[in-house]
Amino acid sequence: MKRLTTLTLCALALLVLPLAACSGKERARESYSANISPYNHTADHIELYVDGTFGGHSSAYGGGGSFVCCVSYPAQWRPGLSAKVRWATSSGIPGDRRPEAYVQTWHEKVVPIEKYDVPGGTLNVHFLAGGEVRLIISSKGAGAKDYPGPEYPVKPPSWKW
Repeated sequence: MKRLTTLTLCALALLVLPLAACSGKERARESYSANISPYNHTADHIELYVDGTFGGHSSAYGGGGSFVCCVSYPAQWRPGLSAKVRWATSSGIPGDRRPEAYVQTWHEKVVPIEKYDVPGGTLNVHFLAGGEVRLIISSKGAGAKDYPGPEYPVKPPSWKW
């Protein structure tokens, strides 16, 4: 009886082993997830959402370095690929105690995701002057060599805070 059980277990193992090997093959990924990292090129304080996912806060003329998880995007870029960005602006002056400094103005726009050749990385959200927003998926951040987007935000000489 013991011999029969051992033979049965060996036979089962031989049947299951090829199945396990097949399931170990890597399938092509259809989508990826990316952390969200805002870059603020304006004098406002910004709170943001991308496709309904909270993307954090960004101080005036700052950003990068902190990430909020996650948004999904396809492995293959395609024309028309976009995301809805919703953001609030308020005073970007540190310690501003004026009542109007606490007023948030909400904005929303559908923004194209710029072409990427290699999936993976971070969704970098650039807030530029005039309400312009750029969405860039990259494994690099603003200021890095060969980064496909704007440079890291720079405070203008007139900005004293």
